[in-house]
Amino acid sequence: YKWREETDPIGFELEMKSQIEEADAYARKHSVSKPKKMMDDQLFWEIISLLDWRKEDEKEIIEAAVKELSTFTAWKIRHFEETLSYKLFLLDTEEHAKEMGEYRFSQQDQHFSPDLFLYARCAVVARGKEVFEDVLSNPSKMIKDTEFETLLSLSSEAYYLKMGKEFEYESGCSYETFSNKEGWSNTL
Repeated sequence: YKWREETDPIGFELEMKSQIEEADAYARKHSVSKPKKMMDDQLFWEIISLLDWRKEDEKEIIEAAVKELSTFTAWKIRHFEETLSYKLFLLDTEEHAKEMGEYRFSQQDQHFSPDLFLYARCAVVARGKEVFEDVLSNPSKMIKDTEFETLLSLSSEAYYLKMGKEFEYESGCSYETFSNKEGWSNTL
């Protein structure tokens, strides 16, 4: 992002504004913010705890969690996705975005990327219950300059392993940046 801004500042600014407008439009269109049936919280965190941080490849990190989740029913996989979406939704606040590191949210700065903020929230959830709860209650503890986009594929990979077909599911809460209207009430 820094390179893009330095080599094409006008184009970069237009691109960032466009991404924010697209995210806003998506959030308005999918502004449902009530979760559907979720997985038991303890079971959700047990699956998350299977992420193997000793591995370097992101697909390998989630492999054990994918395998475990694929042993559940298709409905339970949906419940996992709903729980994940809701936790990401809860972290979707301006205060958390201001604490994500180099590309943090600022009213004056155009470095902010809605996608990077989503992936940063994924990193928080991927680190487990204690980290999630700590960051949720104290945005200043947001993990800096870290992302884990692969977490978003955990449900779909487990579903594919279980059912042999693509995972088509729309959660009750959108995890897209700016979806949590209350969390962005000072900005939107």
